[in-house]
Order: sequence, then structure tokens, then C-alpha cells
Amino acid sequence: MLANRFGAPLGGAIVLYLALASLTARCDYIWANEAWFASPALTLLHEGYLGTTILESKGTWMEGIDRHTYWIPPLHLLLQAVWYKVFGFGLLSMRSLSMAASLTLLLAWYWIVARLTASRGIALLAVVIAATDTRVLTFTALGRPDSLCAAFGVLGWMAYLRWRDISLPSAMLAGNSLAAASCLTHPCGELYAAGLLALTLYYDRHRLGWRNLAGMGLPYVVAFAAWGIYILQAPSQFVTQLLGNVPGIGAEFTGAHRMAGLTNPLAALKREYFLRYGSTFGYWSAQPADRIQVFVLLIYTLGVAGCALTPSLRKDRGCRALLLLGALNYVTLAVVDGFKSSGYLVHTLPLASALLAIYARFLFSKAGEWPVLHSAVTTIMIAFFAVQAFTLWRSFTYTPERWDYDRTVAFLRQAGAPPEIIAAGEFAFDLGFDSGMVDDWRLGYFTGKRAPFIVANDIYRGWFIQSATLNPKIHDYMVRLLRDEYRVAFDTPNYTVYQRRGAGL
Repeated sequence: MLANRFGAPLGGAIVLYLALASLTARCDYIWANEAWFASPALTLLHEGYLGTTILESKGTWMEGIDRHTYWIPPLHLLLQAVWYKVFGFGLLSMRSLSMAASLTLLLAWYWIVARLTASRGIALLAVVIAATDTRVLTFTALGRPDSLCAAFGVLGWMAYLRWRDISLPSAMLAGNSLAAASCLTHPCGELYAAGLLALTLYYDRHRLGWRNLAGMGLPYVVAFAAWGIYILQAPSQFVTQLLGNVPGIGAEFTGAHRMAGLTNPLAALKREYFLRYGSTFGYWSAQPADRIQVFVLLIYTLGVAGCALTPSLRKDRGCRALLLLGALNYVTLAVVDGFKSSGYLVHTLPLASALLAIYARFLFSKAGEWPVLHSAVTTIMIAFFAVQAFTLWRSFTYTPERWDYDRTVAFLRQAGAPPEIIAAGEFAFDLGFDSGMVDDWRLGYFTGKRAPFIVANDIYRGWFIQSATLNPKIHDYMVRLLRDEYRVAFDTPNYTVYQRRGAGL
């Protein structure tokens, strides 16, 4: 009867998520790394090897990436190739893979929260909060590996919790197999492997034995042995790409360092909240319409803090498990991700949604003691969802980045730009991955290429600035090149098109 009671609302929440995510996928701007991740999958599908042809790698730590893509784990790339074989290729097809993974994530999350809180109502509220959050919708509708990584990881937690009372060895084998798949999808899979270990120690540390430990470690050995077979094709390139990606591509155009938080963990925790969360929730925006989202962040913060500071909730075993997972993810990302990538919020916001749902339910349960509390909580939650709805409406109707992209594509076509141009990766979705276009923010320094057009995005602009410190020789080369051989032919807040003097119409 309970299943019937909550089945229809859950189905409605899922349908709502799919509708909103589909709109988000159609309206949101295109990320350059969506093209970087699509390129090797397309090469595998058509040529039979995992080569990233859209990125110029000559002279860099990425050299050889056109034959072997080692800087990211391979599972997302492999599943993309299968997806495109079945559904065809395009930006929306790529993003639909992420949405399918996110649908699985939400359903698994519903089961986990219901299991840990013994309340389908709390689980439903948690899913509704996550499914209608603008940031969750944005990052789960991107053609990045984050959604797939989270889906495998949360399924691993679910498998462990589902079968631990039936067969602990089977639960650990299934859970860690899915966590290993998460690790092979994105490095953030380590969050889910660590979370699964924390859950295992939290619930079953007294039941662990050698047989169970074997089930815990075997999936990772098998997973990385399979990756190792591919690595053996070019081990030196693997080492170069892996070590090069430790500071990350982001260091080249932001000046930030991935592991900067290790030197000052307390400062990293503060930066995590005010930079990753604050930036994504509009704290630093000059637009009042964006800053209103800070209210949503404050309510999330209140929900998490309420669960942590309320003795009866903190002592509840299920709530404490969620707090443990949330603290693990928050602290780990704070310390080891100096870039503060907004896309990684997909690994923490579902946990925040669950804790907010728990605390809201707790406050409603106290309404009998303090009648005013019921009205206050109701008002706050209505305001919370109203701000979310406004933010969603704004994200669908006000898309300056996507407008600038479309205008830039239109200009290139009108100007008769030939295929062999240097351009930010996202333009491959319109100009073609096999067009000869290349993403090279060093502007041909290592290749000697003089493209008729150069299309720069914020990554290029950031590199222009950072290269003055990171590589003055390349910086001087680019300054002279753009000054002496190119002119600005088209400019928007998000893109600049440089045309070689004497090229085009």
C-alpha cells in the first residue's frame, strides 16, 4: 500500500526531472570539454581506437592523445561509443546519456534515503528537491562523465545496503564492482569507493573477515587490470598524460592548482563553500536575479547544519550515515580540487537534498509543540521551491552564452570560414569533428599552423593571461601573432573571432 501511495508521486518527480533536464540540455551553453570527451568516443566508433583528434597536443603533456586518450578514465568514452552506435551522435544524444544515468541515480537515491530513514516521504521529498534544482539539472544534463560516475557510485551504495543483511560477501562484491566502475568513469569515483568503505565500516566492521575483504578488493584489481591492457599500448604516454593532468588543464587557464588545498586544509574548506558553492549559487554575481539563489544555498546549509546539530537526528543511525557520506565528499573535494569545478556538485547536492528533507520533516514533527513552526517551515519551503522555479525559468529564457555561441557560428558561416580553423572545442558540434578544426589555445606555436580564423572562448582568454607567467615564450609569440597577423573580426562577451589578414571574404 505504501508503495502505491508513493509510486505515483515518485513517477511524477521522475517525469518532471526528465522534462526539465531535456529543456536544460536544449538551452544550456556548450562546454568545451564536452567536445573533448566526445572526440575519442567518435574516433573509437569510426576508426577503432580511442584518439582525441579535436585537441592539439603536439609539444604538450597531452602529446599522443590523438592515438591514445589516457588523461581520463575510459568507461565513459566506451559507453558513449555504444550509445552513439544505437542512437546516433549529436550534442543532445551525448547529453541524453548523462540524463539516462541521472535517472538511474535519482531512483537509486530514493531507495537509499528510504532505507536509511525508514521513510518513503522523506525519500520522495529528497528526490523532488534534487530533481528540481537548477544546478543538479545543469550538471546532470551535460555531456560530461560526472552523472555516469555518480550513478555507478550510488548504485554501489544501494547494492551494499540492499544485500548486506542477506549476504555480506555478495553485498560487498556487488557494491565494490559498481564503485570500481565509477572509478573507471571519472576520478571522482574514488568518492564513492571511499563512501562505500565508510558505510561498510560503519555498519559491518564487526562482521568483516578475509572472505569479505577479498570481495572488497577484487573488483578494483579486475577493473584496473582491464584498463592496464589498454595502458600497455603506450605506457610512456599514459604516464605523461596522467602526471600532466594532476595539475590539470584548468591550471593552464585559471592559475589555480588542483592540490592547493593540501597546504592549508582549513582555508580550503572555506574556499569550498564560498567559491564552488557561492559562485554556483550566484553569491559573486553582479545580477540580483542570480544572487537570489543564495537563499537556496542558505536553506541547504540550514538543513545540513540542522541534522548535524540536532541530537536526536545526529544519533539516528541512518541520518548519521548520510552526514558521514556528506562530510567525506565535502572535505575531500575541498582539499583535492583546487579548481572548484561546479560540475562536481552532482556528487554533493543529492546528499544535501536528503539532509534538508530529513530536517524539514523533523521540524514539521515538532509543529504540535510550537504551532508557529509549521507555518514558518511551510513558508520557507514554499519560498525555496519558488526561487528554484524562478531560477529554472531564467535558465531557460536567459542564455547569453548560448546566444553568443549561435551568433559566432552564424558569423563564421557568413564569413565563409574554411574547415581548418583554430577554435574552442565546443564549435566542433556545429562545424564537425572531422572538419579539420582543432582546439589549440597555443595558436599553432608547436605546429606552425596559421589558421584563417581563430575563435577564442574564456579558456583561450584565460590562457592568454596565465601564459605570461607559465610560459613567457608562448605568450610573446601569441601577442605578436595576434597583433601582426590577425585582426578582431567579431566579438561578444563570450567569444572573440580573429581573422588572418587577407583571409576570408
